[in-house]
Amino acid sequence: MKRGRLFEAVVAAALALLVFQGLRNLAGDRYQVTSASMAPVLHGAPVGGDVVFVDKLAAAAKRRRGDLVVVQHPEQPGGFLVKRIAACGDEAAACWIDLRDGDVWLGPDRQRLERVCKAPLAALAETVRWAAFPGAEARLDLAAAARAAGRLRLSAVAAVAQSVLTDWPRGGGRGESRRPEGFVGTARDVDATFVARDGRPVRSGEDQGVLDCGLVVDFAAVDGEVVVVHESRREVLGFAWLPRTGAVQVWRDGVRVQHFALAARSGAVRLRCGVLDDQLYLCLDDDPGQCWVWPRPPAWDGERRWFGGPRTHLHLGIFGGEAEVTALTVCRDLHRFRERIAGMPGEVRGWPRYVPPGHWFLLGDNSFDSRDSRHFDAVPGEVFVGRPLVVLAPASERKWLEAW
Repeated sequence: MKRGRLFEAVVAAALALLVFQGLRNLAGDRYQVTSASMAPVLHGAPVGGDVVFVDKLAAAAKRRRGDLVVVQHPEQPGGFLVKRIAACGDEAAACWIDLRDGDVWLGPDRQRLERVCKAPLAALAETVRWAAFPGAEARLDLAAAARAAGRLRLSAVAAVAQSVLTDWPRGGGRGESRRPEGFVGTARDVDATFVARDGRPVRSGEDQGVLDCGLVVDFAAVDGEVVVVHESRREVLGFAWLPRTGAVQVWRDGVRVQHFALAARSGAVRLRCGVLDDQLYLCLDDDPGQCWVWPRPPAWDGERRWFGGPRTHLHLGIFGGEAEVTALTVCRDLHRFRERIAGMPGEVRGWPRYVPPGHWFLLGDNSFDSRDSRHFDAVPGEVFVGRPLVVLAPASERKWLEAW
């Protein structure tokens, strides 16, 4: 009798193992991220890299631009890669790709390429932290703020907001930051580096200035007018927001170019504003209904007088009141980098690149430490393994990467 029960237990265990292995092979599996190519969204290392759960039941045909995918490594048999889809060959209107000024450009042929413009709130998963209070303050100048209970207290700037926005460009210096007294902001130019999960700045990309950056400010309370300035060699953009009425004014090089109104606010509120994919944006509380986005007018591009890179600074000031800030983050867009000399147009591996039907052009988020389709060209959909859904480990970093 005992021998029969033992046999039944062994059979049950074997069946359970087979079912588990079958589900693992067919439905999902765990993979460790071994490289830094997807930082900071995923931390990769040969030992201690993020462990992600990959949904193997996902259909390759349903993957779209911007999705994360796990694919078989085209250069290492038996290996795997996690990357982001930058272009799909099945999109006839967007099967040619180029990388210019940190952005992705797509079009139906090499002569008709347009910049891919993302919606600010829809692109939060592709937002990179460059500096932050609290926790990563080395790149911030917060001397004008008082600190209390882990918060920043901003007092009124000793000037009139309109006069500051009008006079700012007269300080002489495209790239020479001229922050008025009472403002806080970046202590150096914003570049294509990022802050790792431990608060340490990662240096790859430090020789590349960026334009696509902005501020995220969490106010516990705000009284007065909030002014955010995006200052670069190209232009000086100012956003003046009055919470109690919702009125917003937008300035460029000392001239008011837009005005509009969002909902009035009191108490705690989150403000996002800056530049993304050649668009100006200002959003409240991450609410799509309270998000203003405005493409830069084409006429502004005809006025370029700047050389040597963007050299962007961000500034925050309060006029006619004061504010209490619980968090302040400088964020930037993914920076899509390619070598300036990468072959003549029309040559193999030259730019722009053609993405054949049924293929994906893959890029790593950490463009300066990624081997991807820039090196081995577009990959066929047949190499698709699954979609990464969630970070399982380490426990402190568990998060969803994509909803079911």
